[in-house]
Amino acid sequence: MFFHNCGQVLWMTATVAPQQLARSVTKGDFVDLIDLHRRAAAHTRAIIDRVPGDRLEAPTPCAKWTVRDVIAHMVDNHRHLVTRAGKSAVDSAEFGPASTAFNEAFADPEVQATPFELGGVPTDGRGVVAVQFADVLVHGWDIGRSAGLDVTLPDELATAALFVTKGFPADLRGPDGPFDHPRAVPDDSPAGVRLVAFSGRDPQWTPA
Repeated sequence: MFFHNCGQVLWMTATVAPQQLARSVTKGDFVDLIDLHRRAAAHTRAIIDRVPGDRLEAPTPCAKWTVRDVIAHMVDNHRHLVTRAGKSAVDSAEFGPASTAFNEAFADPEVQATPFELGGVPTDGRGVVAVQFADVLVHGWDIGRSAGLDVTLPDELATAALFVTKGFPADLRGPDGPFDHPRAVPDDSPAGVRLVAFSGRDPQWTPA
């Protein structure tokens, strides 16, 4: 998962239909979920590429996870989902190839229409892509903050990710849940700040 208590690996999906997940909140029309994930992965990969080697063991907003752990979590998710989609296993343990393999697998219309179950909640391949898109985007912020980098989440991506995450069940929030309660920020804050706060993170978080 990609929220505050990231050490608890629990798959979830949104409670809204996959068709609604694909609807742009900025333009009111359907957007390409695969393209959203591709852009989020490219943004996060650029952050990973800038992380100094001595920051890989730095703490992150995800309880008990280091930068290295967060990267491994995303790679494992991509690889696992590619296999669940019935595609060839991903050999690489690197974020870039794993995220590319995920995009290629879930670009298949048959995979997008395939039923999946995430955390006991039924969805389809489109719902999987939506959740993975938001996961990758927010974890990029985690990694950047932990590495001491200046990270700003793109407004369009953050707005779409907010739409996705607001469909998650509220009863999964809390100190012992997959993600923490939202943090209060001004309503006119940038979309990236609102996304981070809604995911239970302190937008001003820095490693100790």
